[in-house]
Amino acid sequence: MRFMPLFVLAGLISACGGTGSQGTSFQLTEYSMYNADSVHAALAGSTKKDKNAEKEFLEALDVYRNKKKAGPSIPMFRSSILKQPQAKTYYELGNALLESGLYKEAIQSFDMAELLNYTPLHKLLFNKACAYALDNNEEKGMYYLVSAIEFGYTNLDNIMKDKDLATLRGNPYLFTNKVKEALSGHGDPEKLQWTMYYREFRPMNFPLTLDKSFATKTHFKDIPYDFEKYVSEMRNAKFERETGSSFYYVGLIKSDTAFKTVCYAVNDKEIEGYTWPYYMVASYAPTGKLIDKLMIAGQLLDEDPYKVGVINANGEITVTSYKIEYEQDVAKTQFNENKEKSSTEIKKEFYSISADGHFVQKSNEPLALR
Repeated sequence: MRFMPLFVLAGLISACGGTGSQGTSFQLTEYSMYNADSVHAALAGSTKKDKNAEKEFLEALDVYRNKKKAGPSIPMFRSSILKQPQAKTYYELGNALLESGLYKEAIQSFDMAELLNYTPLHKLLFNKACAYALDNNEEKGMYYLVSAIEFGYTNLDNIMKDKDLATLRGNPYLFTNKVKEALSGHGDPEKLQWTMYYREFRPMNFPLTLDKSFATKTHFKDIPYDFEKYVSEMRNAKFERETGSSFYYVGLIKSDTAFKTVCYAVNDKEIEGYTWPYYMVASYAPTGKLIDKLMIAGQLLDEDPYKVGVINANGEITVTSYKIEYEQDVAKTQFNENKEKSSTEIKKEFYSISADGHFVQKSNEPLALR
């Protein structure tokens, strides 16, 4: 199941009966309604369905669906969300915004519907693909269209003719091939498991710097142990489950017909309220078989040099290693209580991704950094 950490929250708002959102301690505003943490906070104290929120949702739906008035329905959907956020309300708001030409906000609304576990997921992903296509973001538009197909969207007539996807069909050969590739694996359990794993790696903004501050400003999504087949660090030397570490999705680096390259984080230092991961990049074949992987940031042991990785849009990677001097002996002091005295650059390495998905070390600086 996608977005499992928020599945329980979705369950809270789908409970039958109730007279109101008793005990809610956080009130959403129009400025915070697209912030995942704020929505989480608004739902945390809610144990009953809010009748007023439901009433406003149905009124907004009537205006939008039955009276065909997208614009007037938008503030009504928003008002319902502020009373109690629900996946279905965000989804319909996204549709109304999309129809009104407010593509960026439509994407935000679809994002929240997805986080709240809207079903059927494939329908949501298709509409998100339309929003990105209309916003002239062909890469993400195609990404979500393929996701929609792989998660069950099979209306080929819509895929090939929907005017919202016109920009994606600008290259008919590429478009048709990607659609055929996605449809070819439909119904295969092995392929579906692989798809569920790699589709959680979302496209990133480049260049991306993975340094000590990255974890403090990033809201990580856990990789479940169900995917240990693809993350070898989830298994110890005896290949047993539950190694005591946490694993996080970071993002998609490269998506090619021959391979997918992703970045994930591993946190072996389990200290409450403290995240200190190291970062891996990995390439997989279309079947999910590992091609190659490389540690590009962080450190395995406290006494190791600390690596800072920079990933560029063309897939080139720079890894800079620093020798860290601490105030106290790292063998006797917990790492989060040991202050740094100094850091000295000791090595810089450059890598590129080969045509078959391997990480190849280069002797010269990547063009993107010159």
